[in-house]
Amino acid sequence: MTFRGPRPRPGHWLIGATYLGTAACWTFSTPVWDVNSGVLVSQLLGALALTGFAWVFFIATRARPLDALFDGLDKAYLTHKWLGIGSVALVVAHLITMHAADDRPADGYGRQHPEGLGALGLPSLALFVVLVLVTLLAGRTSYENWKATHLILVLSYALGLAHYSNTSAYGNFSLSPFSLWLNLVNLCGVLAATYVLVFNRKFAFRYKYEVAAVRSVAVGTVELTGTPKGRAMSHRPGQFAFMKLSGRRIRFPSHPFTISSSPKAQQIQFTIKSLGDHTAHLGDAIEVGDEFALSGPHGRFDYTKASRRQLWIAGGIGITPFRSFLASAVPAEFSVDLFYAYHGHAQAAYLDELTAMATGNLRLHLVDDTVDGFLTAAQIEQQIDGGTPVDVFFCGPEPLRRAIKSGLRRSQIEVLSFHAEAFRFGR
Repeated sequence: MTFRGPRPRPGHWLIGATYLGTAACWTFSTPVWDVNSGVLVSQLLGALALTGFAWVFFIATRARPLDALFDGLDKAYLTHKWLGIGSVALVVAHLITMHAADDRPADGYGRQHPEGLGALGLPSLALFVVLVLVTLLAGRTSYENWKATHLILVLSYALGLAHYSNTSAYGNFSLSPFSLWLNLVNLCGVLAATYVLVFNRKFAFRYKYEVAAVRSVAVGTVELTGTPKGRAMSHRPGQFAFMKLSGRRIRFPSHPFTISSSPKAQQIQFTIKSLGDHTAHLGDAIEVGDEFALSGPHGRFDYTKASRRQLWIAGGIGITPFRSFLASAVPAEFSVDLFYAYHGHAQAAYLDELTAMATGNLRLHLVDDTVDGFLTAAQIEQQIDGGTPVDVFFCGPEPLRRAIKSGLRRSQIEVLSFHAEAFRFGR
């Protein structure tokens, strides 16, 4: 069995067009003083790096169009990660080629090589490399620590811009296509970075809620219900939002959580499992009357955009988007098999609720790994009608996702598309 390929994402085409714009403007521009071709190529590499960093900061704004451009903000952050790593590689190539070039311009050697502001290229690179190492090792650190380290990016970007301002052979404010284009790209990057650093906290979290109820729905898992204080955030089933919470006994930093309630409900609900970080003591610290703010919603985990025959797979706390699906009433034309894998009855959230909703066109399959072993694609194949192609929607731990996806490739089930959210956000 083979998976059908994912749909092209317009954001990637737009990024490619931006890089091509940088290269095209460089091709049709003339330097303002005599330099050799090695220096010009080096400056193109540096310009491509700045183009990539402008995109990195735009994605970090979490602007609403990013969901449409990248099929979800979670996937935009994967692009954010590789743009950052690729841009650092371009910075390295820029500095290597610059120092390898034998350039002696008549109007001053310092404009091409490390003197004055031009010398900021090396410390900028050093900070970028630190950030890349943190990103590559981010699977071992918390979401909050990973996010905090990205402040390094702001400083290194500022140093890089200062370096560019003193070394461009095309003149910072000349009317050449290259200078005009790159100044526009840099302006967009600076505006995005400024928003992320200064205005994000004030403007992004515009939806205010008060905690109306807190209840335990499984061991180590709490359900938080909020009542809007003013305008409520509208959302679709399966979307997520960033939450900041402040109360008498807790101050919870920005963190993404899937919305587990129906959009039709008057209140909003999040089901949160203690997985470390600040979630470890959330259930004990939060109280009715505490306030929280939301930014969003985000995500394109939307079963209504897929085929009518579907397979839903939830692992542990990954049941939350499917609960939102079910609470919103699945239309009769959809035929769904929901596999819910959990570790012991006490750690399974919403079992009774899910069982009550599993009627007609929805078939519920419960897999307790303490009794049945870990869920596999072979188990799924045995329990469903494999004669019709399916769209697969998965939410759960990364190891389970990899195992299920690999197993489905070897099975006789024809998968039209495998939908999953990247909740590690590029870590």
